[in-house]
Amino acid sequence: SCSRLRKVQGILRKPSKTAPDGILCILGIDSRYNEGCRELANYLLFDLYSQRNADFERTGFPEEVLDDVIIFIKADSVHLYCNPVNYTYLLPYVGCWRNLHFHCMTENEYEDEEAAEEFKIASFVNMVRDCSRIGIPYSSQGHLQMFDMFIVEKWPIVQAFALEGIGGGSFFTMKHELMDVSESLWKIYSIMDPSSLEALLS
Repeated sequence: SCSRLRKVQGILRKPSKTAPDGILCILGIDSRYNEGCRELANYLLFDLYSQRNADFERTGFPEEVLDDVIIFIKADSVHLYCNPVNYTYLLPYVGCWRNLHFHCMTENEYEDEEAAEEFKIASFVNMVRDCSRIGIPYSSQGHLQMFDMFIVEKWPIVQAFALEGIGGGSFFTMKHELMDVSESLWKIYSIMDPSSLEALLS
């Protein structure tokens, strides 16, 4: 898990003026079920969010609760927003990541839907605050789409960024330069490691 994370962070460490400051991965309805984001999450979390994950189905929790996740990867740290339900499932995969910052409410706090939504928006704003260039895993392998930052701007959590008071106060794309990192990530996904070898053999 750490090895896969380091490979992704390698994109951010390249000595280039155009390298992003961080890679943003938003799951579920908050990214309008973007396939590129889900592919990155599945790479880092060993197919936790693949459609054949029976463990999730057995929980009885709705999909929008289980995929209520935002991962923001920086060169030397990771910010992870989740809720008290999916925290339990994520922890075994991410617990060993270095400089991991969790943004998660307690079960009692999470019961207040409005407070939970505000916490998510505030967490998102704090994650990206000191980053000017942000990479988006926009397309999944084999389905290259023309990158459109205005479509990203329409993602629900990105739209919420503009809210006065709890949000960043202006449009996300006005404060941050967005770039597509899909093709750089695809090169990483194709590198053989113990987990992908096991998947290949089985």
